[in-house]
Amino acid sequence: MMTAEKIRGLIIRENFSGEADKFITVFAKGTGKISVFCKGARNTKSRFLSSTALFTYGDFIIRTATKTPTLMSADVIDSFYALRTDYEKTVYASYFIEFIDKSFLENVADDNVLLLSIRTLKKMCSPGCNTKLTACIFLLKLMGYMGYQPNMEDSDVLSLGDAVKYAIAYVQNADIKDIFSFELEDKYIYELEKFLYGYIDYHTEIKLKSSKIIKNLY
Repeated sequence: MMTAEKIRGLIIRENFSGEADKFITVFAKGTGKISVFCKGARNTKSRFLSSTALFTYGDFIIRTATKTPTLMSADVIDSFYALRTDYEKTVYASYFIEFIDKSFLENVADDNVLLLSIRTLKKMCSPGCNTKLTACIFLLKLMGYMGYQPNMEDSDVLSLGDAVKYAIAYVQNADIKDIFSFELEDKYIYELEKFLYGYIDYHTEIKLKSSKIIKNLY
């Protein structure tokens, strides 16, 4: 008897296998990370070619009777296509999904992080989006969800400019639907970036391939 399950989530990793197959890692609602085998998905005529691309958010029907879940069908909700046409957006989006992939074990759900990821990618695809500020907001909120929220009384935070301290406090306390509702001058975004990436390096042991590229952008 075939056992099938429907999951809704964001593709955060892909690994090629053989000439045309691949495995995707989906960060799914209520499930967390799950690895799915996609037979023939890299074939140019495959119905899964576009629906199994990185950053794709969708509904996936998987066969779970086998040791490794296998993709049966996919329905794309959002491909976040604009991320693929802008180098800076691609780099930051890749950093986000690698961060999530390295931070969570399989089958450990965090729907707040999934929602944050979807809202962030949507924001990055919107016209006139400030990619660097959006990245800082994403990382600040993510750090809070992961238990690494900056303490506003720490000397490193107190030494920051008032505008930067306000931004940190606002993101920490705002509802997720409101976190992108402010702007910041470029000089303060740079100050926030410098603090934030140093903070992440110091307080976490997460080593990311994309971090070197990110640090060359600020």
